[in-house]
Amino acid sequence: MPAPPRPRRLLRNSRACDFCHKRRIKCQENLLDPSRCQNCVEFDISCTYLRPLRRGRGSPKNAAGPGDRSDAGQNIASNARRVHPEELGALPSTTQPPQVGDDQPLDLADASSSAASERRSEPLSPAWQGFARTSTSAIKKLLSVYHKTVYPIFPYFDPVRLEQRLEMLEHCRSRAFFCSVMAACALASARVRDGAPSGGQDVVGIIPAQMFFAAAEEALPKDLLQSQDFDYLRGIALLALASLQDARIGAMQMYIGHYFTMLAINQWHDESNWPTGLHPTEREERRRLYWSFYTLDIYSSIVWDGCIHFQESHAKVEYPTGRNCNEAESAPLERAHWIVGWNFTTDLYRILEHNLSRLRTRSSRFHLVAGESVSTPTLNVSSQDRVNELYLALPPIFKQLQPATGDPAQDVYGFQAANIQATMALLKMISLSLESDPDAERKCSVVSDILATFHQVPKPHLRAISAPLIYHIGGIGTILGSVMEGPLSESSCCVVRDLLLSMAVLLESLEACLHRSGGAGQRLRSLVARIEEYIVSRGGGRAIQAQQAADIPASAFREGTSNNNKSSSWDGAALPDLSGQFQLPDELLQDWTWPFAMSNSYLSF
Repeated sequence: MPAPPRPRRLLRNSRACDFCHKRRIKCQENLLDPSRCQNCVEFDISCTYLRPLRRGRGSPKNAAGPGDRSDAGQNIASNARRVHPEELGALPSTTQPPQVGDDQPLDLADASSSAASERRSEPLSPAWQGFARTSTSAIKKLLSVYHKTVYPIFPYFDPVRLEQRLEMLEHCRSRAFFCSVMAACALASARVRDGAPSGGQDVVGIIPAQMFFAAAEEALPKDLLQSQDFDYLRGIALLALASLQDARIGAMQMYIGHYFTMLAINQWHDESNWPTGLHPTEREERRRLYWSFYTLDIYSSIVWDGCIHFQESHAKVEYPTGRNCNEAESAPLERAHWIVGWNFTTDLYRILEHNLSRLRTRSSRFHLVAGESVSTPTLNVSSQDRVNELYLALPPIFKQLQPATGDPAQDVYGFQAANIQATMALLKMISLSLESDPDAERKCSVVSDILATFHQVPKPHLRAISAPLIYHIGGIGTILGSVMEGPLSESSCCVVRDLLLSMAVLLESLEACLHRSGGAGQRLRSLVARIEEYIVSRGGGRAIQAQQAADIPASAFREGTSNNNKSSSWDGAALPDLSGQFQLPDELLQDWTWPFAMSNSYLSF
C-alpha cells in the first residue's frame, strides 16, 4: 500500500522564501507587500514567501535570482511594482536639498542628485549596486567616449558635474542617476561598436552595450506618476537614442512616448514648474535636454511618419546659454560659443515643424480650412528666406566643415557644422515636397546638392553621428525613387545612375562599421547594373558608355565632386533629350524599398 501523500507545510519558523534560503540571507518581511519579502521586492522577482514548499529539492520554477533574470529588458508597464498608490505615502521621502542661488557654486556633497523638490526615491538593488561599483572604471571610459561622439549633438550632461557625481559614487546609490548613466554608456558603447572614432573598443569587448541597456531599463521608475527626478527623464531620452542606434525603431518610439508622458505629468515644458533653487548648471542641462529631444521628435516624425508630441509653440523653455561648470570662462573670446551653432540647428527644426505641418495639412483628408492653399509658393519662399537670413547671420566657423582633430574642444565646432548641413538637407527635402509638381531635373538638382554636402563632411564626424545620418539619406532614396518611377530618357538615366553610385559610396562608408547593416550600398550598385543592362538591351546605352568612359574614381565622390558636370549639365538647366522617353519596368525596381527608406506617405516627390 503506497504511503499517503506528504502534507504540504508552510514556512513558519524561519519564514524564508526559496530565493533567500538558497543564498543564506535573512528573509525580511515587507510591510507594503506581504506577498513578497523585502529582498524579492528589491530584485522585483516572484517570491515563495508564505507559500507551500515543493516536495524535494529546488525552488519553484518562477523563483529567480539576480543572475538568471530574464525580464531585464521589459518595459515600464510590465515591470510595475504591485504597490497601491496610496501606500506610497508611507514611504520616507528624501530631505529637501539646500537652496542654491545663481551666485553660489554647486555643492554636490549637499545636493547629491539635484536641487529638485521633494521626491520619493527607490533603492537600487544590491545586484546593480555591485555592478555599478565594479564597473566604475569602464563607465568613466564610456562616458569619455560619450563626450567625444554624442555630447556635441546631444549634450545631456555637464562634463564637470558628471565627473564629480561619479567620483562620489552617486551612481551606486541613486537609482535615477544610475539609470541615466547606464543609458549613456549603452549609447556610447553602441557608437564605438559601430565605428565611431573614440578609443573605447577595449571596454566594449568586456561589457557589451546590451548589458548597460538592460541595466538602464531595470532602473526605470516603476510608476511615472510618482517620478519627479530629472535623471529619469534624461535616462529615458538616452534609451530612445540607444534604441535608434540599434535600429530598434519600435523601442525608440516607446521611449519617446515615455519621455513626453513624464514631461507632461510634471509640466516641465514650462520653466516656472521646474524645482526652485536650481543651480545654473542644472538649469542649463534641462534646457539642453528639452530642445535636443524636441529636435529628435521632429526628426522621427519626418522619417517614420509619426506624430509630433510637443510643438514649439508649447515651449516655455529658453535656449541654453552655454554656461557650464567649465565653459563659462573657458570659451575663447575670439570665436563664438559652440552652443550658438547648436541653437541654430534648433531653429532649423522649428522651421521644419511648420513646413511639415503645412505638408501634412495639404495631404490630409480632414483639412477643414477650405479655399486656403497651404502649399502656396509665397509660404515656401518666406520660410526659405528666413533660413537664408539666419544662415547669413551665423558665425563663419559653423559654415566650415573642418576635419576632425581629436581635440573635443575643437571638434565640437565641426560637429555643429556637420549637423547644420544634415538638417538643412532635411529641410531641402521637405521644401521640395511643398513645391507644386517639381520635375525630374529639379529633384536631381536637390539630390546632387545634398550628396555633395554629405561627401564633404569629414568621415569621423559622419561615423560619430552614425545611424541617424543613415535615415537622413533615406529621404534621398525617396526622391530618386520618384524619379525612376516616372518617364525617363537615356540622358536622365545617366544622371540617376551617377547619383545612385554617389549614394552607394556614401552608404558603404557608413555601413562598413554598423552593427546592423542593411547592405543598402551594395543593393544600389546592383540596381545600377540592372538599369544599365536594360538600357543596353533596348538598343541604347551610348550615353551610359560615354559616361562610364569619362568616370572618375569613387574617391572623387568622397571629395564632394561629381562626374555629372563632365557629361551633362542639369544643375539649373534642362537635361538634353538624347533619346525618346521610356519607363523602367516594375521588376527592375522590385527591391528599391531598401532597409533605410523613409516611410512617409505624404511626401509628394
